[in-house]
Amino acid sequence: MKVSEAVADALAVEADGPVFGLMGDANMAIWDALVKNGRSRVIWSRHDGAAVLMTDGYAKATGRLGVCTVTCGPGLANCANALITAARAQTPMVIFTGHYIDDGGKAGLQAMDQRRFVQACECKYRSISSLDSMAEDIAEGFYTARTKSCPVVLDMPSALWDAELPWDWDYKPSIGFVPNRAYPPSEEALQMLAERLAQARNPVIIAGRGAVLAGAREAIERLADTTGALLATSLLAKGYFCGNPWDIGVSGSFSSAPTEQLMAQADFVLGLGASLNFYTSEGGMLFPNAEVVRVDVKPFPSTIGNSPGHYFQGDALKTAEALTRILSGSAQREGFRTVDTRTVLQTPAETPPAPTDGLDPRKLMRCLSPALPEGSQVVSGGGHFWSWSIAHLMLPAGARFQHSVAFGSIGLGLAHGIGAAVGRPESFTLVVEGDGSVLQAIQELHAAAEQGVRLAVLIMNDSGYGAEVLKLKWKSRDPSNASWHSPDFVAIAKSFGGDGVRLSAEADIAEAIAKAAQSKGPFVIDARISPTEVSDSYGRLFLGQQNRIPLLRPGAAHQA
Repeated sequence: MKVSEAVADALAVEADGPVFGLMGDANMAIWDALVKNGRSRVIWSRHDGAAVLMTDGYAKATGRLGVCTVTCGPGLANCANALITAARAQTPMVIFTGHYIDDGGKAGLQAMDQRRFVQACECKYRSISSLDSMAEDIAEGFYTARTKSCPVVLDMPSALWDAELPWDWDYKPSIGFVPNRAYPPSEEALQMLAERLAQARNPVIIAGRGAVLAGAREAIERLADTTGALLATSLLAKGYFCGNPWDIGVSGSFSSAPTEQLMAQADFVLGLGASLNFYTSEGGMLFPNAEVVRVDVKPFPSTIGNSPGHYFQGDALKTAEALTRILSGSAQREGFRTVDTRTVLQTPAETPPAPTDGLDPRKLMRCLSPALPEGSQVVSGGGHFWSWSIAHLMLPAGARFQHSVAFGSIGLGLAHGIGAAVGRPESFTLVVEGDGSVLQAIQELHAAAEQGVRLAVLIMNDSGYGAEVLKLKWKSRDPSNASWHSPDFVAIAKSFGGDGVRLSAEADIAEAIAKAAQSKGPFVIDARISPTEVSDSYGRLFLGQQNRIPLLRPGAAHQA
């Protein structure tokens, strides 16, 4: 048996699903073995970094570990942005590559210190340099990715790429050694939590991605009903409680005006499967008077954070169920669910005047909301445009939201969305990206079309780098330095084997989504939005405006 066949076997066993990548010298033999083996669907990208982003998107969409393979040297170097993004997002994934030894000859051309490079990208590194320990090294790499929730790069020297394995291959996958963490906190911790919830006058429960993956919505709603708590989410759990009358939406930097007002009154905040990081707590200023408790499956948080408080290890679903059982003998409390609270929730949002130099991005999101199928997944890239979908797009029932902005970079959403679409093919996938971001990765439309990956790509097209255009203007500099004449994105998509439409009016988005849902590959929707319209979050951050973000509620006036 060849080493490449053994490694391909290990990758297929650990992945238990697709393997993403881009082929080169360092992984050519393994790629060939993966394809011949046939157990894993091999999804290829057109750029090495895009392969890592696809893996990231897949892992976030499914809650499973992602597996990727790229080539050495320049191939791995192309992955820098994606690796840091995945590391900051704490994505469990394994990237297999190889390396040349710098011998001063041809091989030295692509040689570099890959260990230092990977560590600089904030990822874990493990060398596979001995046949004696190859199986153990691979399994340890996967174990680290699973238990530490991080990207791990497995690196094999070129001397082993085409070598023969001199003994039978007996691989023991890492999953068999990973402990089950789906349990509630200790009884002592639960009793303390129950007492705090029972005593709180204005409690709020914030659900995060951990709660979504645990399927904890109904259990959390029962707990909130018992304690009179309001329901909020982190950005990654956007829309999770949509339809609940006491849902106050996203907590943090993208909070609506009513949410911001109510969170300031909270005296107890319970985070379930949510990190309550800088953005979710708005730097610790969103709920300054609240006692904070976090419950997550990790043994302990990586930092004290901006909202220090108690932390307990536990599963979001099991914790909510256990707390409800403890409190079941108590009378149901009014808590934060008062007439005054309901008045705040029903306060209509301010509607800014419509722009005259392009489509209104707020109205576009309002028209998009009812057009999305139930169970959709919305993937957003980063840039000025992303505030529109966060603040103004109400997700349908059963929908999920994720983004590629853990490193604050643009240009990553398309590949990330392709991975999410592969991970959940039964769901309608919508990628929301800016035109500048799409232009940095537009070749991945070809990868999606060639492999029949179905997704819609809504391009919020303001013919420039929107954030930079606005900042240049505000700083009395020339905004044309960040502007351009937009290409025909629909024609580009069609030339790659996809399809698409250009919107003439905001209401046309419904018909476009219907067409995209019937498409057999990528479907581009080119929305030429106003380049001068300032998002609500930018207005607050740079212009000192009052919060105008609406609370997204079914039937509310701003949804009309």
